[in-house]
Amino acid sequence: MNRPVLLTTLFVSLALNVFGVGAFMGARLNGDRPEASPMGPVPERRDRSPVNAAVRTLSPEAQAAWRTQTPAFLATHDPGLRDSRRIVQGAIQGLGADPFDATVATSNLVRARDMEHRNRLAMDARLVAFAASLSPQDRAKFAEALARPRQARNPRQAAAPAMD
Repeated sequence: MNRPVLLTTLFVSLALNVFGVGAFMGARLNGDRPEASPMGPVPERRDRSPVNAAVRTLSPEAQAAWRTQTPAFLATHDPGLRDSRRIVQGAIQGLGADPFDATVATSNLVRARDMEHRNRLAMDARLVAFAASLSPQDRAKFAEALARPRQARNPRQAAAPAMD
């Protein structure tokens, strides 16, 4: 192959790669905008948290109010949640220890569940106080969204019986 043809081929290849990478990155960065999708409407975002999904149904002002309160709530209650998860994990890992102390494992699990319960009560109180601050229309939307059953991740989970 002669030199001019080789240089032209390399230049064309470089240009195609640059445009290809640019198109890929543009599609990725523009993917958050529903109106930019050529495939039609973007499916509704599924939250793992029913509270976050419910907040998203509210007016922008109410959403901003929730987000404003969140850092203070997390600063107070997130360390307790992390501690309870750490205690549960330690107790579960300790089930295989030899010698095994069932009393200590049970005590640790009870302590962790008590911590979780206190944090859930705090979240319930936060939800009620926040709902009290909403307009009647937003409060109705919030209640409806919170009452909506969570979607199962796969159909088999939806059909599985609850274990009490």
